[in-house]
Amino acid sequence: MSENTLYNDNAIMSPSDVRKVLDTNNEEIKDLCRKLKVFPKRDRNTGKTFFLKDDVEFLKRIKELHFKADKFSEIDEKVMPHSAVQNPIATVDNSSQLQLMEEFKNAVEKMAFSHEALIEKIETTLENKLDGLDEVVVELIQVKTENENLRIKLNQLTKENYELKSSLERFKPMGFGFFVRQ
Repeated sequence: MSENTLYNDNAIMSPSDVRKVLDTNNEEIKDLCRKLKVFPKRDRNTGKTFFLKDDVEFLKRIKELHFKADKFSEIDEKVMPHSAVQNPIATVDNSSQLQLMEEFKNAVEKMAFSHEALIEKIETTLENKLDGLDEVVVELIQVKTENENLRIKLNQLTKENYELKSSLERFKPMGFGFFVRQ
């Protein structure tokens, strides 16, 4: 796969594209990936690193949710007394935070679904390849058997040819197209 094909495919993105989409630096991307267990892939042929588009969308959504959560925390600290902010029960009733938690849960479920779909696709591809491999093995066995039969026939014909040549050598020409057996 060439570099242009690799990064022009709609399903994958280069690290520089990910930096642009997330509007961040490599360290924050690494930190997000570590926390969310989303890791970049590596092209076996070129060794170039790339991200799946679904992974990048997941990272972007989580970053947005994290940003919203930080804003809510700032608002809660300003509105509520300091002791209430430290008490998680006092802040759970906030509908914005519940909505944020629901969005986070939906994003995680969407990411899990996309990973399951990817795994299913890989399993299907491997099963198809293995089915094709079974057919190749059967054909290989047939070819090997045919090859062995042809080798046996070749040995028989070689033996017959040798016998005919030795039989032909026993005849000596006498002239006028006549031969005498010796």
